[in-house]
Amino acid sequence: MGKKDTEKEIEEKYPKTLKTEFTPFMKRWNNIRLFRRFLYFCTLYFVSKKLYSINMKKHLFYILFFLLSSIASKGYSQGLQFYGNERRISERSSFQVFTKKNIPAPTGKFSISFECALYNIESPGYIFYLKNADGEGAFNLTYVYEGSKGSFMFAQDGKQIYYKTEYDSSKLHRRWMPISLDMDIADNRAEINIGGKKATLKNIGLKGKDFTPQPFFGMCNHILETASFSIRNLTIDNGKEVWNFPLNESQGEEVHDSKGEVVGQITNPVWLINHSYYWKLLSQYYSLTPSGFAFTPKRQNFYIYNHDSIISYGLYKQTLEEHPYNPENNKFPIRLGMNFIDESQGIIYAYEMNWKETFIAKINLETTGWEIINKDSISLQLHHHCGLHIPQKHQFLFFGGYGNRRYYNDFITYDIAQNHWDTLHFSGDSISPRFFAATVMTPDNKYAYIYGGKGNETGDQNVGIQYYYDCYQLDLENKRIKKLWEHEAPKIKRIPTRDMILSKDGKYLYLLAYPEYKPQTLLQLYRFSIADGSYETLGNSIPMTSEEIATNANLYFNPELDEFYCVTQEFEKYGQSTTRIYSLSNPPVSLEKVKYYEQNDTPQKTSSQVYAIIAILLIIVSGSAYIIKRKKQLSPKSISPHTSNIVEKPDGTALESTTPQEEKFLPDTTAISRKNSLSLFGTFTAIDKNGRDITYMFSPKIRNIFLYILIHSIVKEGVLSSDMNSLFWPDKPDDKIKNLKNVTMNHLRKTLQELEGIELTHQKGYFKLTLTDECNCDYQRFFSLTNRMKCSPQSESETTELHNILAKGKLLSTIEDNLFDYSKQQVESFTISLLSEQIHTFYKNGRDSITIHICNILFAIDPLSDIAMTYAICTYRRQNRSDKAIQLYSTFTKEYRKVMNEDYPIVFDKISIDNIRL
Repeated sequence: MGKKDTEKEIEEKYPKTLKTEFTPFMKRWNNIRLFRRFLYFCTLYFVSKKLYSINMKKHLFYILFFLLSSIASKGYSQGLQFYGNERRISERSSFQVFTKKNIPAPTGKFSISFECALYNIESPGYIFYLKNADGEGAFNLTYVYEGSKGSFMFAQDGKQIYYKTEYDSSKLHRRWMPISLDMDIADNRAEINIGGKKATLKNIGLKGKDFTPQPFFGMCNHILETASFSIRNLTIDNGKEVWNFPLNESQGEEVHDSKGEVVGQITNPVWLINHSYYWKLLSQYYSLTPSGFAFTPKRQNFYIYNHDSIISYGLYKQTLEEHPYNPENNKFPIRLGMNFIDESQGIIYAYEMNWKETFIAKINLETTGWEIINKDSISLQLHHHCGLHIPQKHQFLFFGGYGNRRYYNDFITYDIAQNHWDTLHFSGDSISPRFFAATVMTPDNKYAYIYGGKGNETGDQNVGIQYYYDCYQLDLENKRIKKLWEHEAPKIKRIPTRDMILSKDGKYLYLLAYPEYKPQTLLQLYRFSIADGSYETLGNSIPMTSEEIATNANLYFNPELDEFYCVTQEFEKYGQSTTRIYSLSNPPVSLEKVKYYEQNDTPQKTSSQVYAIIAILLIIVSGSAYIIKRKKQLSPKSISPHTSNIVEKPDGTALESTTPQEEKFLPDTTAISRKNSLSLFGTFTAIDKNGRDITYMFSPKIRNIFLYILIHSIVKEGVLSSDMNSLFWPDKPDDKIKNLKNVTMNHLRKTLQELEGIELTHQKGYFKLTLTDECNCDYQRFFSLTNRMKCSPQSESETTELHNILAKGKLLSTIEDNLFDYSKQQVESFTISLLSEQIHTFYKNGRDSITIHICNILFAIDPLSDIAMTYAICTYRRQNRSDKAIQLYSTFTKEYRKVMNEDYPIVFDKISIDNIRL
């Protein structure tokens, strides 16, 4: 029972005898809810007013407002998935709706309602099990598959079937179906509703018996055979109290009700909210030639077409099937794979816009034959244009594009029936020439929206490039354009993919966007408000290789399965192409929703949180008032403008003064760790996107797995999943390893959510960490500066940057695990060789200060480095600083004797660079 149910709905859903009991309860609960929320905002108002009275900064007000208001926020409804007989028993779930201490007292009434969707229609078994918590007796709801039919049966467990309803199995696959059961235990009857089919059941075996309902989903004790299904919107009512279960958890085995209280328990949970945040790779196809792509929601098929054939991917069977063109050896002249699809006719209209090669062809999905229907009528080159198929007019409408160093803003149409090209003219607001714009049409085909792209007002590429973040509405009937809004440019420039999705209520635009100028880029889903252009980031990102013209990415929506799909197409140098299909459950959610319970420490602690935050705010108010008062009493201290040229070695001891010319090239050993960074040199450190040290979040096991994957992702292509089994779980059986690995990787993914620009992926059996420029990893930068440990940096500024990294210490200096011995040895060997050469070069050029710094770095790697000792002593001699030279020699020889158990063979007076052979 939701709080928004009307009295009429209550009267229809519940017996009249319950209305007098139920309605006061709902009113009482709503009053409590409103009072608590009123208390939150009253507190917020008075505390914030006090903050303003002491001249606190304005932005603090908004932070506090968000802090308190978020406490009162509600959860987010999603669902729970249960694996069936296609999985091992150890992977199936058992959902105990009420733990023993939370089982409601028996009242003689019991109602349960939920939505159910079947995932594997050929997997029969239990869905719901209702046992007597205080004795024997139980009821069950099971699913059975017979031929092409799927049946739901409600029965008294082990005795008799009371109700059975049958459906065509094709109408059951992953489609949400409402199910409800209302039991009058005292009257020994029940009412059941499965997908709109209702029945009243009498004499259900409870006459004269006490029955305390304890519901389960999935497995329960000895019951192991379960169907493959998901549930959502679970509600339970015992006539006196109502429990709503949002099922919006993303991890853990505790199940909360809508009040945030933990009342249930589940083993092996599969939380559906994760399917709404993490894109899932459904399939990928590699072609030796360029390929195009289309999606048909009515057929529930994806189609990939290339030079030789059509490849279909069915969402139900989840398999790829290849069909050669008819007749065979009839090669399709594909280049970039642009198309529209007419589902009513089963035809893909494939086209190319490339000067004299411009053509339109139709591919018949039934016969797999194709023919060109228009060629040589028009000569265009419009890379990355956007377009619409207007079915009632049998037209294609193209907008924008790039070709021959020009950007376009023309509206060009092609009439299928008339086989005719034309230019369409619109009045109203003007849209600047651009390519990489996105478009979508309303369901009634009367309006369309165009968003974003890049270009410039003149259309001439030589003028430069401008990124657009504006949105226009096209009135297709009156041929008029209206600019709706333009939002502020994001920190990282981005362009949208060519297709947008309009929300069912027509209020939002969903689109994918990415920084196309980054070779290894990330696609991100956004939801824009059509009313004002405000937007929200949804889902995690999708990695993609961007080569501008030779890269495609599309966004689709499947209303039947309620899913979004992202399709990426990457083209290689000689025409080869890779197509990947990803899915995301609707509604897509933000990271905040996924981490709802983690961020709020579970809502049942709301009251204590409020009191704690109020206390903290009062301390802030008092402390701030005191500080401001003291500042008024004290005069500011003068700061000397004189600066020192003294720099420090990594060990903290002072070095000699440097000249201003040299100072800028010295390693910055005092720099504060950057936000959103990973440091592998010296002590392993992770700093999140807000500048917070989150190293503690990596337990030793998680840290080692993370570092092992990270290093191999930078050096190679990642880590083979099977290799990790023997490395990290050598003493565990295979069935345990799989579970441990899944738990570990999920934990690692959640930890990495604190960082931006890093993502853990699993493809072709390899785990890989993908990093973008947003994530600062010193090990990755070290590899880049040295061209994968092949040469020295190419500029002095890059050399300085490398010294900054190396000055932090050895690679993973505080981690003593033989997993990393080979990587450490490689880095140390290369670094010693490189620094030895650089010492010689800087010494020869008279760069004394930098020479000493490099010697110090080399000493940190190899305390017995002859090269570092020799060049440092010779540099001090050249500076007439014999005392420093003698001190260094004495320290070095003592360490040498302690380690080697013998005296250093060269006396101080004989130390010379002539003894060094590089």
